[in-house]
Amino acid sequence: MKKLLSVAFVILLMTIAAANAEMVHVTDEANVLSAGERASLQEMAEKLYQETGFDVILHTTNNSQGKTPFNYSMDYYHAFRNPDKYPNGALFSILFDTRDYYEAARGTGISLLSEQGENQLQKVVQSKLSDGDYYGAMKNYLRYVRRSLIPPTPMERTIELFPFVLMGGLLIGLVYALILRSQIKTPKFRYDAQNYVLRNSLDLTDARDIYLYQTITRTKIESSSKSRSGGGFSSGSRGGTSYGGRGGKF
Repeated sequence: MKKLLSVAFVILLMTIAAANAEMVHVTDEANVLSAGERASLQEMAEKLYQETGFDVILHTTNNSQGKTPFNYSMDYYHAFRNPDKYPNGALFSILFDTRDYYEAARGTGISLLSEQGENQLQKVVQSKLSDGDYYGAMKNYLRYVRRSLIPPTPMERTIELFPFVLMGGLLIGLVYALILRSQIKTPKFRYDAQNYVLRNSLDLTDARDIYLYQTITRTKIESSSKSRSGGGFSSGSRGGTSYGGRGGKF
């Protein structure tokens, strides 16, 4: 009887420990993040899940197994997190062997994220990824998901709008300065000097054309690393669970 009670007690402790275990939100298989960066991203993703129930997984790899970015991301997400227990969420992956970034979303994440198109995701992460700031890209992504789920407070809106207010003030100041400048009277440039000499007083024996100005035309050469992502998204399913996908190159 005592043995049965002991076994039951151990099982109860294991159940409680499993229930209280922290969900893993960061899997850095490519080892591009420091321990502190992984801990920071884990904390942000866990806080987001506790507040909204939306599960975000951040993943890096050097081996996409020869799959397309969407298929790899779907397969990894479906195997890593049980879709029955955690139906709403998204996996953001960075595939270093193919230089792709990709998002696979399910549940409410499809309409919340995937259907917004690849261009929106590009604006959030691509510049950071191209600069090699992988932590910054993932942090931007978590902030982007949070803003999509939780409308910003009035104070947060004020902070976000402050740069635009500042630019507006500078623009108004520039327009006012231009108005003042237009009221200043300056001598007009003349292309001839006949009004400054007496008629028939100039005896010209030699003439030459001297060009004081030149026009230079420049043509921009487009970079070959320009994003190839469009504005759409993909859809698929694994084990009866629907997924939406979008991504691009970096």
